[in-house]
Amino acid sequence: MDQDYRPFQVVAERLAHEAGALLREAYGRVAVREKAPGDLVTDADFASQALIAEGVARAFPDHTFLGEEKGAKFDPSRPWRWIVDPLDGTINFAHGFPYWAVSIALEYQGNLVVGVIHNPLSSETFSARLGGGATRNGQPMKVSSVGQLSASLISTALPIEFAADADRQMAYMRRFSTGTHSVRRTGSSALNLALVAAGGFEVSYATSMNSWDAAAGVLLVRESGGRITGLKGDAYDLYRGDILATNGHVHAESLRFLAEAYNDQK
Repeated sequence: MDQDYRPFQVVAERLAHEAGALLREAYGRVAVREKAPGDLVTDADFASQALIAEGVARAFPDHTFLGEEKGAKFDPSRPWRWIVDPLDGTINFAHGFPYWAVSIALEYQGNLVVGVIHNPLSSETFSARLGGGATRNGQPMKVSSVGQLSASLISTALPIEFAADADRQMAYMRRFSTGTHSVRRTGSSALNLALVAAGGFEVSYATSMNSWDAAAGVLLVRESGGRITGLKGDAYDLYRGDILATNGHVHAESLRFLAEAYNDQK
């Protein structure tokens, strides 16, 4: 019998909403500190992760948990693995820029099976389960039907340690800024992927995206009919970092843009 992932999706949606309510209440009221230069964290990040981790432990005590913030109990030997960013877009959150989200995903034996991204300020919930399609606030969603980059909107996530890779990053941005509608650096990788799934972006790319930033969004894109690979068109690896997510129709053209930019900056 095929595994029914719906019960896990229900829990993920509930915890995303509970964590979102906590974050919305804390928005504009918490102290900010640096984990590293340019890498911020707030008490809200830790409180959100604790809420989600405790909820997972109550519902599924035999599952393991991989979260962005310290304190997550991770056991790679277990088949069920929750992958959580309790506050994706912390810098936005800390500065009062209203573009941040909660991201919750579940892996089973190395395969992504549930993905939920919740934007507390817009009250939007993007949700998917393996083989079950994807929804936006309960309504089915699909990637856009745009077939050319000339009619596409692009998003990207730049690494925190930007200076060490500035030439390549700027080459990619310069190439995608020419012959497309535009490029957006939003500050939330999870929402970038959610909006590819929902048809708002045609492309989202990054040279280095953490597993907790990407996991839920990757499943959303796949279940919405999009395509995910590495930046060279190779099979996507959640734990490697580079990612190209598209509506599928502009994937080959996007890979060509990336290759041209990479070759030009060498």
